Amino acid sequence: MLSACFYIFAWAATLVDQFAGLPAVGNAAGLAILAFLVREFPNQRRYAQVLFLVMVGAGIAGVAAAADPLGAFLGGWRRGAAYAAFFLALTALRDAAETSRLVRRCGQHLVGQPAGRRYAALTGGGHVFGIILSYGAIDLLAAMVGRANRGGSVEDRAQRGRRMLMAINRGFCVMNCWSPLNIMTAVVSTAVPAAPMGLLLPVAFVASLAFMGLGWLEDFLSAPRGSGAPPATTEGWSIHLRIVALVALVMLLAEAGSAALRVSLVAAVTACVPLVGLVWTVLQAWGFIARPGTPLRVVAVLRRRAARYWPKVPGFRGEAAVLASSGFIGATIGGILPADALAPVLAHLPPIAIPMLVPVLLIATGQIGLNPIAVVALLGAALPDPARLGVPPAALAFACMLGWGLGVGMTPMSASAIVTARWAGVSPFTICTRWNGPYTLVALLVGWTAIAAMHRFFLPV
Repeated sequence: MLSACFYIFAWAATLVDQFAGLPAVGNAAGLAILAFLVREFPNQRRYAQVLFLVMVGAGIAGVAAAADPLGAFLGGWRRGAAYAAFFLALTALRDAAETSRLVRRCGQHLVGQPAGRRYAALTGGGHVFGIILSYGAIDLLAAMVGRANRGGSVEDRAQRGRRMLMAINRGFCVMNCWSPLNIMTAVVSTAVPAAPMGLLLPVAFVASLAFMGLGWLEDFLSAPRGSGAPPATTEGWSIHLRIVALVALVMLLAEAGSAALRVSLVAAVTACVPLVGLVWTVLQAWGFIARPGTPLRVVAVLRRRAARYWPKVPGFRGEAAVLASSGFIGATIGGILPADALAPVLAHLPPIAIPMLVPVLLIATGQIGLNPIAVVALLGAALPDPARLGVPPAALAFACMLGWGLGVGMTPMSASAIVTARWAGVSPFTICTRWNGPYTLVALLVGWTAIAAMHRFFLPV
């Protein structure tokens, strides 16, 4: 599994670079992730191949125009490796969650709620599970929805299934607004380095709750009454406290590690999440290993987990291609753009309009398949100093965060849309434009209000 070796080396070398400040090791990480992507290119889907070639081609153009082409090339892939390493770290927690009985029991409890609470329960489940399972949360809960959706006519079941799937999808999508265990945090903090991410993440969490509340209200007002309910559950709500505690633990460890070691929050997450995943794996097997010879049994459990996880690594090629090439193009194009590249265009706009346009841009580009990663990376390159335009960096970063969550819900080529569409038996365009369009429009208005408040709060007195 040479491909897996390249990717895991890129993760380890990135950590060394981030914690020890060794650019040469970071450059080695960049070359390793490039080797991984080149080796896995024949196995990529056609869309990922085209996107990778286009973005790398644009990045190479930036390298050719740079004063130090070799330095620009290595620096671009160094950033790309950091993005890809962040994602690989998160998959360790997702791998542990996939085998957790607790996660399955929590999902069954959410699906088993009566009709009046079902949307709220599922959108909250999609949100929280999405933090640790990524879009695997949609698969997990959607499978349970399919098993539980019984009773009534065919039309009733179809309508009920659509409502439950959209609850899961929307909860997952707006998780992208704030979760520190999401690639959004890494990209936005790089694009707007002056933004106080530690302050913005909790505020964006409140905004995501408002977005989920809008979805619940739309479901409440539009859903037919008396359409039946899935089977009742015997579990209590307290079962979810352990999942919430796990998520809180990861966040606290990352914040503590960032403060104690004086590294970025992204670097701390990249380091601590795999450790939490390993501990969770051991705890799942605790009944087996808590016997004489426990240390040897722990080693055996971890060896089996590694044997299970290692073959999965090449399967992350699609995400790695998008993430690494986005980092590469952001660094290389950003290196040749003048600091005021968009200033002549944006100078005619009132400052408040600039962050207001960011969610619109992310939603619009999502319609043609552009990932928010690339869009935000390029936006950060074109606007390296938003304060020069009268825009507080916090307001611009906050707009990117909210726009990211709304844009993911409107992107038909996102993994979340594809997975939801597969379970609903419709096209991803139906999920994004027909089913999510009106909701996103109202959510955008709410997001604009929050962005305007953030802009006003951070304006110099």
